Amino acid sequence: MALTINTNRLSNLVQNNFAASTARLNTAIERLTTGYKINYAKDNAAGYSIATQYSSKLSSYDVAQNNTAMGMDMLTTAEEHLGLITSHLSRMRDLAEQAANGTYSQQSLDAIQAEFDSRSAEINRILSNAEYNGIKLFNEPPAVMNDEVVTLTEEEAIAQGYTIIKTADQLQSMRNNLNGKYILMDDIDLSGYNWDVVGTIANPFTGELNGNGHKITNLSLDRDTYDYVGLIGRMQGGKISNLGLENANVLGKMWVGGIVGYNYGGSVENSYVTGKVTGYCDVGAITGSNIHGSSIRSCYAQAAVKASDYRAGGLVGHNSDGSSIDNSFSTGDVSGVTSIGGLVGQNSDSSISKSYSTGTVSGTNNVAGFLGWLESGTVSGCYWDTEKSGQTTGIALGDASGAVGLSSKELKELIEKNLLPGSSLDQKDQNKEIVFQVGIHSDANSQIMIDMSFELIVFLISFNSSI
Repeated sequence: MALTINTNRLSNLVQNNFAASTARLNTAIERLTTGYKINYAKDNAAGYSIATQYSSKLSSYDVAQNNTAMGMDMLTTAEEHLGLITSHLSRMRDLAEQAANGTYSQQSLDAIQAEFDSRSAEINRILSNAEYNGIKLFNEPPAVMNDEVVTLTEEEAIAQGYTIIKTADQLQSMRNNLNGKYILMDDIDLSGYNWDVVGTIANPFTGELNGNGHKITNLSLDRDTYDYVGLIGRMQGGKISNLGLENANVLGKMWVGGIVGYNYGGSVENSYVTGKVTGYCDVGAITGSNIHGSSIRSCYAQAAVKASDYRAGGLVGHNSDGSSIDNSFSTGDVSGVTSIGGLVGQNSDSSISKSYSTGTVSGTNNVAGFLGWLESGTVSGCYWDTEKSGQTTGIALGDASGAVGLSSKELKELIEKNLLPGSSLDQKDQNKEIVFQVGIHSDANSQIMIDMSFELIVFLISFNSSI
């Protein structure tokens, strides 16, 4: 039997033509629905490549547009916060002018000062809490040590005989053992805490407090009728190191300091103070009186210091009796009546070396940009900023050699050459630079950088100003 295959050539031809027509119809429908002539590389390889590049760029432009809108929102938020700060500063200026009238009683002046201080605190709060999408808008005030801190772990500290401090109550408990060896393992906020000064004339602090690179914030002491006022009231042979004291508001009578009121034979090293320190006499941001072989080394202050009578210094009120100050500086404003200096109010039989001051200084007698009264002792390798201090002399009385007045630019050059300790204002305040990606490329032409470090200026105004 012969085998045969039945075929229908016409049917096959029709089916092939129908399949081809269907494919072309599908392509046409796809182009109609997408609006694009080229949907796949097979449609037009070169054209598809070009179209894909343009599509990617258009998508990037959409993202850049959204980035720009978010950047504008961030700047608007920052502007609103700065508007609040401006209104507070304007009111503070009005209060200062009001208090200067001379027609107000002390009670009225106290009320005006209370509003002034509360507005200053509110400015600091705004600067610290202003955020956009979890990003802080402004830098916090500088919080760095002059020297590098070798921090200790809890295990290492305990092995070296330290008592660990993590809370305000634990810090206050130093009063129970004034000869103890203490170390901070965390920052401590004393807001609203009724701090009881550690160390008195009868029972001075003789131990050691190692800040371990941490800071104590918002110490508030209102003791205008008390002597020996500070975080540590009176220290005798003790040691404080690696400690930051920020936004302090300390008021006392005699021997008033941010960290130590009266330092007798002790040492304060690699520490700093910001805020305000006020008293009748012997007033300084670090210590009111540095006496009997005491030493201050690698410390700085950005505090407003005021004495209602005599011996006020941006760092130390009275440096005397074989004591020393080395590698330190002050940038805060200092005011008083007699023996008022940008760094030290009065120096007696003691030494000051490799230090400088930049704050404004005002008073009546023995007032100078660096040292109010050099009664005796030595000053070497020291400078003051003649442009900021408002004083043409660095030492009011005594031998003026060893202290030199410089312009801001000249002083900055000495700091940059490491001939003087680095200023937190010029060297260690790292600007808050926010970069907005507003273009589709990665180069600078597609980016906008904005420096958000305006807060430093406002911060300095807030704690360097008082009525």
